[in-house]
Amino acid sequence: MTVVRRCTRSLLLVSLVATFVIAIAPAASARGSVKATACIHRDEGASARSIGGFVQDTPRPPKRDPLRGWIAEHPARAATAAAGGGAPVTIDVVWHVIRKNASVAGGNVPRSRIAAQIDVLNDSYGGSTGGASTGFRFRLVEVNRVDSTKWFSLVPGEKEAAMKRALHEGDERTLNIYSAKLGQLLLGWATFPFVDYGDPTYDGIVILHTTVPGGSEDPYDEGDTATHEVGHWLGLFHTFQDGCEGGDLVADTAPEASPAFGCPIGRDTCTQPGLDPITNFMDYSFDACLTEFTPGQVERMQMAWNAFRG
Repeated sequence: MTVVRRCTRSLLLVSLVATFVIAIAPAASARGSVKATACIHRDEGASARSIGGFVQDTPRPPKRDPLRGWIAEHPARAATAAAGGGAPVTIDVVWHVIRKNASVAGGNVPRSRIAAQIDVLNDSYGGSTGGASTGFRFRLVEVNRVDSTKWFSLVPGEKEAAMKRALHEGDERTLNIYSAKLGQLLLGWATFPFVDYGDPTYDGIVILHTTVPGGSEDPYDEGDTATHEVGHWLGLFHTFQDGCEGGDLVADTAPEASPAFGCPIGRDTCTQPGLDPITNFMDYSFDACLTEFTPGQVERMQMAWNAFRG
């Protein structure tokens, strides 16, 4: 294996709240997520490149939200975060390009597409796409190009953990992004800030290399796989978590019975007030449909940062 460094500048535990993963159907593109230990399987009966598909989804968030525990123990810091009194946060990004050869098809994501992905993150988290501004910005500080046929085809597990142990940089405030050709029809996955994985190098997000802006994973080729996964990295759950009677622990995202696919305007799957939040970055709609985080999600991300990454 050869590691080429350019530009400026694990052990996988099977916890119930281990990682969020996005999956693509065998004959369709569809967002979903998978746990290391338990999966729910849904078949939306869709044709290729259309709404729906086979989804592997996390069963539920932890029974006791670690963030709420921290809020109870640190009321003053929590109040500051809730009031938006903290200074804006710039997150350093180290991008690990896992490639089998020097071609784009071989995983060698061009620097221009990496820069475009950082722009998408800054637009999405900055509120310029129509949602609330989160206070987070992203700064690319390093790109590592790694020649490895072993790591190029990647799934959650021991190979992933070994890769991260070899490549991870920085501390819990540094966002490590790994792009590769993911196996098991996956689009990406992420670690939570409040889970102890037993190895600090396991922290970060993994994305399919063709989901970056300009990639070929239509209709997931505008960079919002990374936006979604960074949301988990900052402490957010899915908008449809546990269906109508569950929730993502955020008050201003309406209940949603199941993930949305495509861009089903007017979808309303729960009897509680509010249409399904199909444009929320933490749903599974197509990239072109995703535009926003809510103020409640901003509050949760800010608190999670103060609690576990700040």
